[in-house]
Order: sequence, then C-alpha cells, then structure tokens
Amino acid sequence: MCFAPYISLATFTIEFLLALYFFFMKPKDRLHQIIAVISFLLGYYQLNEFLICLTEQVVFTKLAMITTAILPALAVSFALIMARKRLRYYWHILIYAPAVFFSTMFALPLYYSESAICQTIFIEYPTAGILGNLYGLHYMVYIVGAGVLFYFFSQFAKTKHEKVLLNLGMLSMLVFTAPTFVFLIFLPQFYPQFPSVLCEFALLLAIELIILLWYKNRHGIKY
Repeated sequence: MCFAPYISLATFTIEFLLALYFFFMKPKDRLHQIIAVISFLLGYYQLNEFLICLTEQVVFTKLAMITTAILPALAVSFALIMARKRLRYYWHILIYAPAVFFSTMFALPLYYSESAICQTIFIEYPTAGILGNLYGLHYMVYIVGAGVLFYFFSQFAKTKHEKVLLNLGMLSMLVFTAPTFVFLIFLPQFYPQFPSVLCEFALLLAIELIILLWYKNRHGIKY
C-alpha cells in the first residue's frame, strides 16, 4: 500500500497549523514571522507532494522543487534575525540570488518535464543532471553556513538567554538535516527521494522550533 499521499497530507496539516500558531502568537515579532514562513513553506511543499500523488501533474513537481529552493536562504535570514543583524538590501539580493536562479531553472520546460513518482512513503524526483548536483551543493552550503552563523553569533551574545536561543537555532539546522543524511547513508537507494525525505524529517524541526519559541517567550525576549 502507498502511504505517501496520506503522510504528506497529514504533515501539511501539522505544518500549516503550526505556521498559523507561530504567527498569531506574536504577529509583530520578526522571529515569529520568519519561523511562521518557514513552517508554511514546509507545509506547502507537503501539499504539493500530496497533489503529485493525487494528480501526477508535472506542475506540482515544479512547485515542490521551487519551494525547497527558497528554504536555504530563509535559514540564513533566520540566523540573521536571531542575531539582530540588519543588512543592506543588496546583501539580501545576494543571499536570495541562488533561490531565484534555481526556482527559474526548475520552472523551465527543460527540467522536470515529467512528474515525480509517488512511492510507498516518499516521492521520487526525476534526475536534474548537473543542475541537480549544483542544487544539492547549494543546499548543503547554505544549511552549513546558517549553522556556522548561529555558532559565530552565539559567541558574541549579550545575555545568557540570547546565547541559549542562538544555540537552539544552531541545533535547528542539525535536527532534521543530520537524521536525513544518516538515513541516506544507510539507505542510499532513497537518494532520488532526498527532498521528500528531508521535508518529512522537518517535523523534528517543528518540534525544536516550538521549544525555541517557548524559551524565548518565557524569558521575555523580543525581536
């Protein structure tokens, strides 16, 4: 039996409700805003997985990949917000330039001209050749980079509570990526399903973000 559409739909529901919860808890807080956006996009990705299984239309494969292309840059923005760093607009353009590039390429007919395949648990994506390899490298560099930023900023935190929060931010970069890579090391046959595997482990990220915001609000920290 194929469980993939039901898993994706359930995960979408959880992530979407969490996004609403994170945002409406403190709608003017920048940290709540960025975490809500991340949760929403993770949920939106899962919705596209559900629609891939339901319709087998290539448009949902493209939308799923475009969604994943935005997430690494958001991880960097997440670190900058937690460190209270405000950059000039051209730095933001530079940070998000790869997301725009990969989103544009995924939208072209040249890539993902066929729908992803709904497997038993995860979704298997068609190969994207060199672009796919570059995309994987971009993903790794950004996530590792965000983790390094969290660590670097934590060394200059003004208070103990802010240092703990930054360490929790660093943990958030590891909590779903590390299990994904361990999973793929022991089960390399799932590598073509990497985006799907990663986004399912993002449920661990959601739990960690709940803890992060609980700690932030308990100590009255604002962003």
